[in-house]
Amino acid sequence: MCLRISSAALLLVLTACGAESPPPPGDIVDCAIGAGADLSPVCTLELVAGTQEIVIHHPDGGFRRLSRDLATGTLAPLDGAEPLVPEPGAGGTVQFAIGEERYSIPPDLLEPAQP
Repeated sequence: MCLRISSAALLLVLTACGAESPPPPGDIVDCAIGAGADLSPVCTLELVAGTQEIVIHHPDGGFRRLSRDLATGTLAPLDGAEPLVPEPGAGGTVQFAIGEERYSIPPDLLEPAQP
């Protein structure tokens, strides 16, 4: 009997782990995750309130944390050893790569909220 209850409890826990969490708050932006991937609107850009940080959430649960310099508009990665490499952006977008991942963000989404 004890084994049967334990098996049922384990199954319930494993089922709960597979449940998807709600998407993070923010604006949808184009990104290409992985070598050879095309840009598509599947990442979420979060501006961290009260800081100069942004977080780009990937659809697989991964993310990139970046700082932004308001005076120059420069972005810099906060985690990891891979540098940010600027790329030419179409239509005035801010486009860059970090490792095999590429991002394209409309510049107005990087502006701090006005009080």
